[in-house]
Amino acid sequence: MKSLRLMLLSILIPTIWIMTGQPVQAAAIDNGSFMSLWNSYSHCQTATDIDLLREDALTLATAADGSLTQESFILPLPSKLEDLVSTPVARFAVDVKAMAAACSLRASSAAVEAKQFDIARDLLHTILTYQPQSEYAYYALQAKALLSELDTSAIKVTLNLP
Repeated sequence: MKSLRLMLLSILIPTIWIMTGQPVQAAAIDNGSFMSLWNSYSHCQTATDIDLLREDALTLATAADGSLTQESFILPLPSKLEDLVSTPVARFAVDVKAMAAACSLRASSAAVEAKQFDIARDLLHTILTYQPQSEYAYYALQAKALLSELDTSAIKVTLNLP
């Protein structure tokens, strides 16, 4: 009877230690910071001031770049099993990169209308960094089209017929 209790304790104590040893960390971007990103995106869709549009686009692009490099989840496992498990990818309800690309397109179009071509080019080049990924092909094609329009508007050739 005494040996049965000893065996039970020898199993329960390590199990409890493993379960309480490492706390699970929360995601790096909480609801408050996500809502500020959503507010930036919503403001970008309605704003007309180019400086504010550019600021919103840069805020979203910075958040999109940061969200891909963060390690936001630690699974509490014994050290022998940690090598066998990969870290899950952080996921959000919406694609922050797509929000950044859409805002950059809107801001660059507004900059073209205001004849601020350098600002437009800078914003469009940030979209082209997303190009190798197929889910952002729409934004990359739109950016290339707008860039090609900017390049052809810089050099205009006229034909003077007598």
